[in-house]
Amino acid sequence: MFDCSVVIRCCNEEKHIGRLLTGIMEQTIRKVQMIIVDSGSTDGTPRLAEGRPGVRLIRIERFTHGRSRNEGARAAAGDVVVFLSQDALPADEHWLAQLLVPFADANVAAAYSRQVPRPDANPMERHFLSTRFPAGDPISRAGDGGELSLETVFFSNVSSAVRRDALLAHPFDEDLIMSEDQQLSRDLLGAGLRVVYRPSSVVLHSHNYTLGSVFRRYFDSVYSLTVIFRGHTVSTSLGMGVRYALDELLYMVRRHPLWLPYYGLYFAAKSLGTLLGHVAEALPRPVARACSFHRYHWDARR
Repeated sequence: MFDCSVVIRCCNEEKHIGRLLTGIMEQTIRKVQMIIVDSGSTDGTPRLAEGRPGVRLIRIERFTHGRSRNEGARAAAGDVVVFLSQDALPADEHWLAQLLVPFADANVAAAYSRQVPRPDANPMERHFLSTRFPAGDPISRAGDGGELSLETVFFSNVSSAVRRDALLAHPFDEDLIMSEDQQLSRDLLGAGLRVVYRPSSVVLHSHNYTLGSVFRRYFDSVYSLTVIFRGHTVSTSLGMGVRYALDELLYMVRRHPLWLPYYGLYFAAKSLGTLLGHVAEALPRPVARACSFHRYHWDARR
């Protein structure tokens, strides 16, 4: 009997997958099923996965974030399904044990880890991670019957754990372009279950996005949020964005003043992606496709 099943979605992750699987095998919890959901790798990822004992490889043809994770959950033998991004790395051998602690409470349906930046992370990414994934005490959230928003349901599949029975009852939306983790948390909280942030469970994970990448990421992210939360309007993003931008700007001025010229361009790319994300459905499909990281989504919509 497995203590849990770890599901990792992959596509051309030969660079990361070996180290990641080793990090899982070095955890203090040993009875772990490992499942790789591969969506068409053309490098050595499948070979490396199949060469590891105790690793099951699942191949899927049509990738979406939700579909890949649902496939992994259906194949899982553990009572708890752990989702780990292919480019994340457990910070120590206690990452998994700490992530599973909240499940001693039968009302807890999901938990997620703290993310800390890699040594090469840029200042904007460091500020984002320290804001969204702070150190400190665990935070437990429960739906109170009120309106759910991003701020009240925030969750991350970079490193998360979900009760398998709760996940099968409230699966990921396979049609979402991204933010399927926020959709899951919304549905679990709406069903009266609890979601816990567990900062003592830590993974290394960060991205140094180019200006084009940050534009596309915010375009996709905001578009997905308007689908998940029908009340997420431009004014919602503006209210959240202004508070965050002022804090971020102060951080950059005080700690990274030499980055300010680039930061101005970075902020402009984020802002433009956010605004266009709010009108994504009204854009001509070729334009929306060009603005998106996940172009397959717009191809499917045609």
